[in-house]
Amino acid sequence: MNQMQQIIIYVYVFIVGMCLSSFFMVVGYRIPRKETILGRSHCEECQNELRWWHVLPLFSYLKLKGKCYFCTSKIGISNPILEVFIGLLFVSSAFFEGLSPEILVSFTLICLLFTISVSDWLYQIIPNKVLFPFLILGIIERVLIPQNDFWWYPIAGFFAGFLPLFLLGLLKDGGVGGGDIKLFAVVGVFIGPIGALISLFLSSVIAIIIHIITIIATEKQQKQIAFGPSIAIGSFIIYLFTSGQIEAMIQLFRR
Repeated sequence: MNQMQQIIIYVYVFIVGMCLSSFFMVVGYRIPRKETILGRSHCEECQNELRWWHVLPLFSYLKLKGKCYFCTSKIGISNPILEVFIGLLFVSSAFFEGLSPEILVSFTLICLLFTISVSDWLYQIIPNKVLFPFLILGIIERVLIPQNDFWWYPIAGFFAGFLPLFLLGLLKDGGVGGGDIKLFAVVGVFIGPIGALISLFLSSVIAIIIHIITIIATEKQQKQIAFGPSIAIGSFIIYLFTSGQIEAMIQLFRR
């Protein structure tokens, strides 16, 4: 494969990543509100239904100059930033994984973690309707694309992600959200038992750091913390290690 072909593939992967991020952003926004994900998008201010070219990732924001086509109300810049970020994560995975089957696992995990981050950040909810399809997809992928030679690894990962927080929840009533427990179980299928346990520790550290920064920035003590985004960050970092992407990055910078 020559350099031009690689560039074309990366551009295609970037566009796919942005499109999927746009879709799963809608999923993370609508499902906690018990809205259908199949209906057309509409402006939150004027309620007008948006046309297909109003919702194209990044392009629509630039074309409309960050405003609604109908009422000219401002569109948050966070949407295009997140679309570009997820697109870049897809490209990074494609670059370091190449065309190996593991790239499908990487893309699936990114979509899962992004969706629950949106949902938990906005509503402090990690819906079962999001987790269950990804659990099934994760099991199928890990059967067809195993991490190693141990067939039981995804099962062990599930319980390694589930049991620690479940037992903690029994000891400390209300201390751990049910969605967080189930999310770790699903993530464990993707990254295995060791990865799940390390991810639990790392995610907790990240959550504490984010909480401290939030208190300093807002000068307010938050009663409820969205743990989902911290789990997403910690879990994906561990996945990068377990999939060998971190090692590939280090080797790249050593050249």
